[in-house]
Amino acid sequence: MRTIQPLTLDDLDKKILGYLQEDGRMTFVTLASHLGVSEGTIRKRVKRLEDSGVLKTMGVTDPLKMGLDTVAFIWFKVDRIHLEGVIAALRALREVRYLVVTTGGYDLVAMVVLPNHTQLVQLLNEKLSQIEGIISTETSIVLQIHKQIHDWAPFKDFVETEASHG
Repeated sequence: MRTIQPLTLDDLDKKILGYLQEDGRMTFVTLASHLGVSEGTIRKRVKRLEDSGVLKTMGVTDPLKMGLDTVAFIWFKVDRIHLEGVIAALRALREVRYLVVTTGGYDLVAMVVLPNHTQLVQLLNEKLSQIEGIISTETSIVLQIHKQIHDWAPFKDFVETEASHG
């Protein structure tokens, strides 16, 4: 199992992240102007944040609005001796969009996205049944998405602080 070493973020890093959470397409020139530093400083900081895995810039879509009609969560009970192998096998499946190790009654939770229920049944019966170490699964189909956020940390607070002092 890999150990995640967090990157130490200073106030400038947090402000950059706050602005990018508001507008992921904001230019380095605009960021530099807002923060009173050079474009080169912003470029270096963003690269460091990307290289360390803290920041990933992408377009986020709603699968249901794109015709991917089946979004489901699958809870897994796994034979602990096979946990790493099960994780590797699930990570390799393109249908799996989110995978976490959990505490409680289940060992893993995955979110899967598929075009239809038929393909979900195929995933459950044909693909998952072939993975050694899965003891059992429980599946819940998402009917509607009411909240989907990707700003995992409150960096917006740093932008508001900057605006009130600027």
